[in-house]
Amino acid sequence: MYKHIIPSTIRCLAFSLALLPLFLVSCQDINDIGASIRPFEDIMNVKKKSFVVQTKTVPAGSIYSETTKPVLGYYTDNVFGNFQVDFLTEFRYVRNLKFESNAESDSLYLVMYYKNFFGDADAVQEATVYQLDKKPLDFSTNYYSDIDINEFCTKQIVLGKRTYTAYDKTVPDSERALSGYCNSVRVKMPDDLKKGLMTRTDIYASQDEFVKFLKGVYVTNTFGQQTVLEIDSVNLELNYHYDEHLTAVSGADSVVTRYKKVLFPSNKETTEVVRVVSGIKEEDLALIPDSVESVFSPGGTFVQVEIPFEEIYNEVVASNIGVNDSLININDFSLVMQEALTDYNSLRVTTPIYFIFMRKADMNEFFVQSLYPAPNIDTVIGVYSSADGGYVFNNAGNFMEVILDSAMKMTPAARTEYFKKKNPYMIVPVSGLTDVAGTNATVRHLFSTYGTMVRSGRNKYSPMRIAITYTNL
Repeated sequence: MYKHIIPSTIRCLAFSLALLPLFLVSCQDINDIGASIRPFEDIMNVKKKSFVVQTKTVPAGSIYSETTKPVLGYYTDNVFGNFQVDFLTEFRYVRNLKFESNAESDSLYLVMYYKNFFGDADAVQEATVYQLDKKPLDFSTNYYSDIDINEFCTKQIVLGKRTYTAYDKTVPDSERALSGYCNSVRVKMPDDLKKGLMTRTDIYASQDEFVKFLKGVYVTNTFGQQTVLEIDSVNLELNYHYDEHLTAVSGADSVVTRYKKVLFPSNKETTEVVRVVSGIKEEDLALIPDSVESVFSPGGTFVQVEIPFEEIYNEVVASNIGVNDSLININDFSLVMQEALTDYNSLRVTTPIYFIFMRKADMNEFFVQSLYPAPNIDTVIGVYSSADGGYVFNNAGNFMEVILDSAMKMTPAARTEYFKKKNPYMIVPVSGLTDVAGTNATVRHLFSTYGTMVRSGRNKYSPMRIAITYTNL
């Protein structure tokens, strides 16, 4: 079908076409004038180079154990091996708590609430709660994932046990569909602990007094495997009732029974430590193909990276000495890390969303602060991108520019030693990042169950590499 073109439209098109050569000539003249008055050596030269990095899979080892979500379970994976994870915690007191004079206790439970879990929903597990009977946790101490339970607990005082499945089929669908519903494991606590909470008034004077009464608990799975709970909150929940006498307008008395619940939470004001026992061995790492690296959590493996600083310096800086006073501007520094296509069929298929890239020497200081960005610590965030088939670590041009600028002022021997001390770097899965463009995000080690294979620096198809875009101004 042809569109109708009116004569006025034809006249406008003809006039525009007539002006087009004049417009093109004018643009060309302007560009020529600009180039003719600029020295040739001052024209900005944008370059992009890639540098393959050396990589290897290393055990995560002992990591700082701060987390907002305790994890509980035991899991064996056909690719990433096995691990056990449990936790120790104390509970927050309720200041100046007083019970009604005729109050009577009904029940006391340790309740673990969770929305997410990993593994077999129907696998039968047994959670056991031990009392910390040696010493309490210390709020000011930095605890790590290889914490020695024997320092805090003899495992002689069992406060309670509970057999459970991650998906409780006794809960009706109507209840599960409610917006406020949350899965839970409820472990009944002993009567003497319940009685003490009801009768001891001194324990509500301060947190220290409360901890003297109950130092805390160690919660672990003592039966079952293949299920891991990602716990959102842990409480001691005391239920009690009392009778209230009411006087009606007519003067007749009546008695109403009131029911109440008191929560003693494990929260950010208390100490909570996740313990991880990993089954990863050096001989397991030797079985990983040369073309890939393995990353998994909790307490599994990280990727260690050696940045070829000498090669980068020679290509980006040394080759440009004498050009434009050797001024180098790093426009972009990116680590290219792509997922690997392997024959492995892991049951743990959830891919980590965030990684952090930093010097190995800075890791402990960074995670103790748990603050991103961290003062005086170079960090680069990697975000999973399905479109890119892996992770994008970028916007780190200033990081490399500072290193190269410092190296320019050194002798060759000092420069080599400087680069040597910078390495190695680590790629670590993390949690807590919801807005990487924001500031002051809280970043912690990832204790949830995640795993992935990425292409190594030895991968022939697409090796892990650093891409640098720079200009010599």
